[in-house]
Amino acid sequence: MIKPTDIFTINITLKIGGGLLTEFENYLYNNFDVVGFRILPDTEKLYEEDDMFKKLVKIEKEARVAKEKYINAKN
Repeated sequence: MIKPTDIFTINITLKIGGGLLTEFENYLYNNFDVVGFRILPDTEKLYEEDDMFKKLVKIEKEARVAKEKYINAKN
């Protein structure tokens, strides 16, 4: 059961308009203990056109799943 005093680290990916970005970032930093904040590049076209990039994305996903399974097995 989650207690109100429990602390969690959460990683989310959002799409947000440029007009709200600075305000949103300021809100996060003012209200939370931000561990990391970065703007991701748009890789949609690269993924569609570049087989090597597609392969790298697949490798990264497989590694992330393996890492999560390992962590969950240890907890």
